[in-house]
Amino acid sequence: MAEDQKGLLKRIGSAAKSFFSKADKDAQEINQAEALAYDGGSSISTLLGSGRRMARSRMQIYQKWSFMEGDAVVSSALRLHVTSALGGHETTGDVIFIEKTPETEKNKQLSAIVDEISADLAPLLNKIAYTVAYNGAAFGDSFARIYAEKGVGVRDLYVDELVRPPIVQPYERGSQTVGFVVYAGKNAQERLTVAQMARLKMPRQLWVPQNSVIEKSFRIALLEDDVDLLPILPSSVGGSFLFQAEESYDNMLASLLGLVAQRWMDSIDEEMVGVNLESMTTDEQKRFLNSIVKMLSLSKERAANAVRAGQPIMERIRHIIPFTNEKQVVRMEPMRQSRSSNITIEDVMLHAKLLAGALGTDLSMLGFSELLAGGLGDGGFFRTSAQAAEKARVIRSALGDFVDWIIDVHTMHRYGMVFPAGKKPWRVNFYGSISALEAERQKTEQDAMASGATLIQVIRDLREMNASKDFIIQFLIKRIKLDEDEAKLYAQIVDQPPPVGSVNIPVAGDESQPARTPAREDA
Repeated sequence: MAEDQKGLLKRIGSAAKSFFSKADKDAQEINQAEALAYDGGSSISTLLGSGRRMARSRMQIYQKWSFMEGDAVVSSALRLHVTSALGGHETTGDVIFIEKTPETEKNKQLSAIVDEISADLAPLLNKIAYTVAYNGAAFGDSFARIYAEKGVGVRDLYVDELVRPPIVQPYERGSQTVGFVVYAGKNAQERLTVAQMARLKMPRQLWVPQNSVIEKSFRIALLEDDVDLLPILPSSVGGSFLFQAEESYDNMLASLLGLVAQRWMDSIDEEMVGVNLESMTTDEQKRFLNSIVKMLSLSKERAANAVRAGQPIMERIRHIIPFTNEKQVVRMEPMRQSRSSNITIEDVMLHAKLLAGALGTDLSMLGFSELLAGGLGDGGFFRTSAQAAEKARVIRSALGDFVDWIIDVHTMHRYGMVFPAGKKPWRVNFYGSISALEAERQKTEQDAMASGATLIQVIRDLREMNASKDFIIQFLIKRIKLDEDEAKLYAQIVDQPPPVGSVNIPVAGDESQPARTPAREDA
């Protein structure tokens, strides 16, 4: 390093050191009274939520998300995010590929190791990829039990019901996962290490109010600088795509249940029947009433049997009621449920659209393709699916870390070593690119190319007009809205000699551009 560079770094380092020293002294002057005076002690209340977002226990949060996960609209949205993130090979269906880095290609030994890792783990990872990604999107965490053998590496990965997120509690030191506890009842709790369990942790984008934050606030040491001395605490719930959609889901479910209940009530055909028993003896009245009740009961049973058997009634049914003088049976008005307003399908669709938006996609992507018609045009599908693609990118990032975790466990058992971060000879890739993002990228590139071609045409026209460099610079800055540095760079084209055969007509008063004779064309 040159002497002047060393001097520069020394001056910068000295200034930075003095800055942190002064900041440390200033921080010591802050006292608790001043913090409370500015209402600085309400942070725990904020973490516990307020209003409709109150703190809940871990069990309550997961019960809510498990119920939402079983809904047709919600599960379709989650599957859409997962399939958008993972894709799949056209023939093999593989979605995860363990490939070599450019530096590894130059090292035969490392290349052989990466080939072995890919051959051993790729089939296992592709088998569990969809399940792990789906659970991560639904619950914010996803787990895989690792079965490994010394000298062999990872032999199997288990991701089924025994390691579902609601029954696995990860523990962290700071933000680093250090272990797990699997709950199967009060008297059945198993502890697992990071070598026995892999965790897919989705980014915590929204805070989920939960009661455990109080316990963590009393135990965590915020003043401790050494991460190794931080206490081991249970990880908080979060990262799920469903949290921000809870209210919209409740509203949609309420409106849907109201619509269905309204249809059921309207389907009930109930009326009152009056029987005139005048001039009948007591015995005749009983026998006549029993006959009427039996007749109506048989009609009801006959209709129920037809519905149950799925066979329509292909005959006309007639009932004979003998009477004298006056009519013995009088039909009254049907009993109808009076309501001030009806629930329509538009009420359900409104909340369904809000729910789809909260889940990060559009309702037209969840089986309602007729909603896509209109002003979106031919590219409407990609504009809509690009919203879902953003969450798919988050899934890919979390799944990549999950795969790296498993590979580290594999290399530890097979080769007796773990590659440090930043020096791993492999990289985790997914099949192809996310289609919607690829379409958006291509559209952006096409627009940029068209804009660049237009800019080239403008500069060419200005040069053919024999405009001066200052004129071109001002024109690009004022009219084309380019940065000054860009405009000066592009204006250097006037300093280059024109191509052979071009005509350059001098501008009056501009002596910096001498006239050039056009090339002679032979007859």
